[in-house]
Parts: sequence; C-alpha cells; structure tokens
Amino acid sequence: MAFTNWKELKKMDAHIHILPDAVHEANPNAEDVWRYADLKQYRSMMDELHIEKAIIMPLNDSWLMSMEFTVHAVHQNLRAMKNQYPDKFYAFADVDTRNTPAQSVDAIIQAIDSYGLDGIKIHPNNTGIALDDAYNNPIFTLAQQRHIPIAIHSYPNEEHDVSATERIVKVAERYPDLKLIVSHMGGFQWARLRSIGCYVDMSAILPDYVRTFGIAKTNEILRAFGVDRLLFATDYPDNRVLQPDGIYNAYFDMLNQMDFTAEEAERIAYGNTKDLLG
Repeated sequence: MAFTNWKELKKMDAHIHILPDAVHEANPNAEDVWRYADLKQYRSMMDELHIEKAIIMPLNDSWLMSMEFTVHAVHQNLRAMKNQYPDKFYAFADVDTRNTPAQSVDAIIQAIDSYGLDGIKIHPNNTGIALDDAYNNPIFTLAQQRHIPIAIHSYPNEEHDVSATERIVKVAERYPDLKLIVSHMGGFQWARLRSIGCYVDMSAILPDYVRTFGIAKTNEILRAFGVDRLLFATDYPDNRVLQPDGIYNAYFDMLNQMDFTAEEAERIAYGNTKDLLG
C-alpha cells in the first residue's frame, strides 16, 4: 500500500461553506455547525493544514448567505470574501429560483463578469426544483457555452430524488461539454456516474462510505472514477457525521490508508481542481 501524508500535501478544498460576517453578526448565539463557517477562522486554519486555496460554495438559499435575502446580495458577499484574502478563495455563483430562469442567468453573468466569481452551484434539494427541470436549462446552456464550471449537489435520499444521479446523467447527455462537478459523488448512487465525463468531489460522503463499506471498498469506489476525476473536498463545516473541528484530521486519516501514490494524491488534492478552474 502506498502511503502519502495528506496533511502535509498542498491542497485545495473544492467544497467549503463560509457565511458572511453580517449573517454571523445577526445570529451571535448560534450553536450549530454554521458558527464555524467564518472566513477569518477558516483562513487561520489553512496554513497549518496546508490548504492553499478553497472554493466557497453557496447554498441556493439566500436567507443563509445574506441579510438582504437576494441572489445579488449573496454574490456581492461572495465577492467581498474573495477580495478579503486575494488568491486564497474561489467562489461559485448562487441560484435563487424565486427569480425567473432569465433573471437567474443574468445574475450569474453579472456574478462571473462583474464580480469575478468562478463557477455556478445548483442545489436541487434546497431549490425544490429537480435538476433536469426546464428551469435549469438556460443555466446549463450558459455554462456550456462559456465553459463555466458548474457544481451540482447530489446526495439523494430516494431513488428519484430531485438530485438523483439519473437526472445528472440526463443533463450530461443533453449538455456533453459541461465542465461538470458532482458534489458528494452522487451519494450512494455513485455507480451511475462512472459512464459520464464529470468530476466528483468527495465532500461529506467520504466518511459515510468508510463507515458503510470500510477503507478498502471506499478506495475501490474512488479508483472506479479514475484519479483525474477526483477532487479533494470536505463540505466544511457541515459534514453530516463529523464535528467541524475533526473534519480535516478524519479525512487525512482515511485517505492516508488508501493506495494512492504521491503523484496521484497530488492530482486529487490540488491539481485536478486547479486544472478545472483554469
């Protein structure tokens, strides 16, 4: 078995969550995991953990990401977080389905062209709109035409969930040139994704795989996608089964037990995400 010290590797976390300062200030007594979603607190962790950069993902929930509760305010907040620590953070544009599809496309264009955001995030379980619904078609068209990375939440709870992998496959077939990231590897529906040309990030799902299947089988699942499609990601600080302050060490411990060579680990930890973002 190869051994790589994942803590010491240069890494880019391809999926984290940070809430704007204004949201924290409005909820000073919050006791849930979101109190850890603080930009300064996260930045202070990065050097020790050798996290070179991270992608801040929105939640398709303007009530969590702004105090004005609009997608434009969310995008302004994401831009401000990027600008506070230049060259440390990327951020993906949000989608608010209270707007029309055309309005959502316009908001994304503004986020990319004027605010300097780096991709798009769609979370069907939060929007309540199925991934392959016609609402999202103009967003996919824009992303494909302009080669904008688009991350899709997929941690389905049911066979035909709004974020089920069968819907992702339909979208990938309809838009074959998408720079597509499937967050959480499609959950336990991962096998259906092997046939499409998507990236998969291991955020949130890695501990669930290890708890369910063990290290060896989880290693096989990751390898089934091929090293060049895997993205290191954690979903910090909301990891479902891990406490925020234990997420990274748990990820390092699990990955240290797998058989990735040093070169392969470097691709997964940093290189693939960097290439994807261009």
